[in-house]
Amino acid sequence: MTKRYVGIDLGGTNLKLGLASAEGELFRRLSVPTGADEGPDPVMARMAEAVRRLAEEAGLALDDLAAVGVGAPGPLDCQAGIIHFAPNLPGWINVPVRDTLQEALGRTVVLENDANAAAYGEFRVGAARDVRSMFILTLGTGVGGGIVHEGRLVRGATDTAAELGHVIVAHGGRLCGCGNRGCLEAYASATAVVERFRQEAGVSDLARRPRLEAKDVFEAAAAGDRAAARIVSETAEYLAVGIASILHVLNPEMVVLTGGMMGSGEAFLEEIRGHVRRLAFPSAWEACRLCSSRLGGDAGILGSALAAETFDRTGQLA
Repeated sequence: MTKRYVGIDLGGTNLKLGLASAEGELFRRLSVPTGADEGPDPVMARMAEAVRRLAEEAGLALDDLAAVGVGAPGPLDCQAGIIHFAPNLPGWINVPVRDTLQEALGRTVVLENDANAAAYGEFRVGAARDVRSMFILTLGTGVGGGIVHEGRLVRGATDTAAELGHVIVAHGGRLCGCGNRGCLEAYASATAVVERFRQEAGVSDLARRPRLEAKDVFEAAAAGDRAAARIVSETAEYLAVGIASILHVLNPEMVVLTGGMMGSGEAFLEEIRGHVRRLAFPSAWEACRLCSSRLGGDAGILGSALAAETFDRTGQLA
């Protein structure tokens, strides 16, 4: 039987799983609430149960799974399989994710940074299939980044490379979940878009909505809400500052943007392009394609599964 791999995207709200082939064909998906407030042990038990359920729904036994990949927020240690600290997962301090899941499932488990996993997915089977050097920027609850250079993920000395969300873009600025001030994540994540809108929109009905999401702010901007339009425009500029920095440090062939905010349409992407064009060296900008993800919400799932496939095939991390 063709080998099957499970990819898990560990998010603050949902656990998203997928069953994939070694070639990146996604056969089946599953999403369950993370229950992050319950702490690491219940979440990992839920992850193991979701893998069992996914296999059962596909008519497979656990023994039919070649390996499982987990894309998780960091900082983390991929070699040791430990999450050191996850700002958006309460209580996740030095959690041995790999060993815990391997014991529960009896399968090889590979831990990868979630943004690295998304980058690897886009590189293997998505928008960056035809390039050798790329950066991905994930825009969700937080802001993550991942680098592929010459076909390999770039992790750095302690697996904290590409953490663009925690590059300072406004010295002494807004408080970030990591404890620092002025991080890109504090300005350009979906969470930050909502928080900034609530603080700056005054007493508007939209700002008082209990379950306000970033997409609501983008829709209001498109409909002519001035406060929302200002927040969206400022977000595009903050992202451009980060992307221009990437171009000047890495000089990649492609920068891929993914996450819910990129579903707002081409106008937002074009506004970001305009700012990057103004900020970056012409030679760096002209050599780089700035585009949206081809895999969308499946990038992290597929990248995690393909990271597990790479380890299964080579015995090395992607």
